[in-house]
Amino acid sequence: MAIKVTLRKANALQNQINDLLKNIQVKPVIEVSEFVDTVATLQAANDAVMAADARRSDLLMALYSIRATVGIANFQCGIGNRLSHVAYVDKRLHQLDQLTNENAKMKDLQIINGQLEKIRNRREEHRLYGYENTVNTGVLQQAQIDSIAGIMRELKKQKQKLNDEVLELNVRTEVELTDEVEAVLVKEGIL
Repeated sequence: MAIKVTLRKANALQNQINDLLKNIQVKPVIEVSEFVDTVATLQAANDAVMAADARRSDLLMALYSIRATVGIANFQCGIGNRLSHVAYVDKRLHQLDQLTNENAKMKDLQIINGQLEKIRNRREEHRLYGYENTVNTGVLQQAQIDSIAGIMRELKKQKQKLNDEVLELNVRTEVELTDEVEAVLVKEGIL
């Protein structure tokens, strides 16, 4: 009978498999000295390479089998859609962040006009030698910035709600591991 694991456990299994794969040494080239039995040394090295590669193959099969099963479950239970929406919210928050920056706020129009008038009345040599001839100002009214900040608060609430739903689905949704995958994981001491 195949074993069932939650999506959260399946993710942990994938991480463990990846860690094992990183640590498997495959050395298809060796040094042979005059002081060893060449045939026995080559055979032992060949056996080690083939065993390590078979182990990598088994672990890779288990990893991608779990990944495929998780992908199907993510689609069926709606995690994929929620994660896409979280990614959208993240991007939108990043976009809106620059609009709530203090630099985005428009200076008082009287101040802008006063600064421009001062520039116009400068002596001619001040206009040529590196003096500023412009006034920098944001273009958004405080009410617009406040409105954008409100939108950002709502987006953050949506994101938190979506993340909570994803977490709940990861704990509640189960996938079934094949007997072959289970055998590999037991052999590796993961299960």
